[in-house]
Amino acid sequence: MFPTLPFGPASLPTGPVFTLLAMWIGLETASRYARRLGLHPDTVWNAGLIAILIGLIVARLWNVVQFWFIYVEQPLLIFSLRPSGFALIPGVISALGAGYAFLVYRSLDPVRMGAALAVGGLAAAAVLNLGAYLTGEVLGITGGGLFTLPYFGVARYPVALFRAAGMLLALALLLFYADNRRPARTIWLAGLGYALVHLICDAFLAEPALFGALRVNQILALLGALLFTLLLARSSSGKKASSPD
Repeated sequence: MFPTLPFGPASLPTGPVFTLLAMWIGLETASRYARRLGLHPDTVWNAGLIAILIGLIVARLWNVVQFWFIYVEQPLLIFSLRPSGFALIPGVISALGAGYAFLVYRSLDPVRMGAALAVGGLAAAAVLNLGAYLTGEVLGITGGGLFTLPYFGVARYPVALFRAAGMLLALALLLFYADNRRPARTIWLAGLGYALVHLICDAFLAEPALFGALRVNQILALLGALLFTLLLARSSSGKKASSPD
């Protein structure tokens, strides 16, 4: 829909712009929530930023090494920011490793840090899905009615907008109901909210990956929701067992 965004005489690609915006909003939200947990906001910013930068660098270099024969002929492509030029799994693993190393180096509580970053992750997910809607990266099934929007003359369900709204709703409920004395529970609630949003909204996804007659996205979301529900139940039972009669 909007592959580029005009900024005066220049135009920037929508996807990378919203990715950077999601990183900034996610870290800002996490750092603000960190105050409730007794953490310094700059500590959360530094941890998140280091993890993101290391993850991006490793993901890019992994792709360069994997397709070195292309970059030898066109070395300037090394500096390209195309999303397809990043290796997802190596980047995620290296980002988690860098974040954990920072926690160990600064002797930080990983549970409280995880709670702050989980809250920021919901905010970042909302922005990423808004960008996915603007680029047309995520398409919904065709239909008619109040909740469809035109897409090149065809009425479709705006799945990415549904996801973005769901993430914001989950974030609002989490901020209202979260117990700052139990940061682990905040992580499980954030994960449950994320899974439920995908479980509901991905029912309208066009051309989903299938496992038999089932949608893979919804299977994973259902498993995630069950896992986080179990963790929440265990944390609640643990609190009751530790409380005095």
